[in-house]
Amino acid sequence: MNDPFSSLTGWVGGIVAVVLGTLLGRLLTTTVTRWLGEKSRLERVVELVAVAAAVGLWWWEVPAGRLTPLAADGSLFEVQPTILLARWAGHLVFFTLLAAATWIDMRYRVIPDWITVTGVMLGLVVACLLPEPFLPVGWEVERSFAPPAILPDVLAAFGGLRSVPGPVWLGGMPHLGGLAVAGLIFLTWWFFCTAPFIEAESSGRSSPLPSAALEPRNMVFVAGLGGIVVVWFMGGHRFDALQAGLIGLAVAAGLVWGVREGASHAMGREAMGFGDVTLMAMIGVWLGWQPAILVFFLATFLGLAHGVLGLLLHRDNELPYGPSLCLATVLVVVGWRPLWAAVGGYFADPVLLAIMLVAVVVLTAAALWVWQWVRGAR
Repeated sequence: MNDPFSSLTGWVGGIVAVVLGTLLGRLLTTTVTRWLGEKSRLERVVELVAVAAAVGLWWWEVPAGRLTPLAADGSLFEVQPTILLARWAGHLVFFTLLAAATWIDMRYRVIPDWITVTGVMLGLVVACLLPEPFLPVGWEVERSFAPPAILPDVLAAFGGLRSVPGPVWLGGMPHLGGLAVAGLIFLTWWFFCTAPFIEAESSGRSSPLPSAALEPRNMVFVAGLGGIVVVWFMGGHRFDALQAGLIGLAVAAGLVWGVREGASHAMGREAMGFGDVTLMAMIGVWLGWQPAILVFFLATFLGLAHGVLGLLLHRDNELPYGPSLCLATVLVVVGWRPLWAAVGGYFADPVLLAIMLVAVVVLTAAALWVWQWVRGAR
């Protein structure tokens, strides 16, 4: 892989990292503080951190190529710098949404729908137009004249987006099964996860948007279904990527919702807020269902550690799961290459995958039980 620092693209990327980090940092602080209805003394600090994070993420993904899969000889794949820059830009926007959700959740224990709904819709658009924010994997191409070549791809619902086609009946036009599944997933999410998202119900604070702004929930309905139909007509990898995002949404949100319902019944009280469900739906759209499962698994331990530490220091009586999901998402993205090398085989074997899902659910339930025990001991 060529050193991007030595090329014009690399230098332009560094400048773009600073500019985009500045713009997103300012957008983050302005939007969140307006929604909270108060100024924060940390605004300038947050903006500086956003710039540093943008530059650091750019170096990690573009010049260092830390997400790029390795070839058989241990070298990095040759990947076009424009693809690396597109992946970095997508992840930067995604991380900005996670930062906004974390900031508000830590402040008011609520994840506003205007963040997660915007994130889901934006993630679906990005998946159709440029699926590079899906996490990279390698795939083998058989050659009669030489050993198999390993080429870069991105992870979709059934494996590599371009290398592992899904079932034919789930494809684009003229296969109605693909349209039906995509539409059903979107409608289910829309019905349960898009309460009038211009207001933050739990905090009682209004967003900067006017309450009668063209009925945004209805706009989401029309734009979402209309977009799905258009992409279904187009077919090809665009529809496969859209479907991968929707399947990621369904698996991620369904997993958290199932654990939430089961744990709530067992504990006799709400174990998780519904905002965690909508947040995981957004994460599933941007990353796909396989990374989302890893996020949920890692967040269980991060949330427990964070909650116990907060209880010991501040006598906090809530488990801050939303910020843990966001932190786990960042860790999964930046540590993707070694993480996928270690656990990718589990997703190729249905039995191992089932065992891993059961382990995720059991460990989450155990973590909630430990949390209740610690709270009781305090």
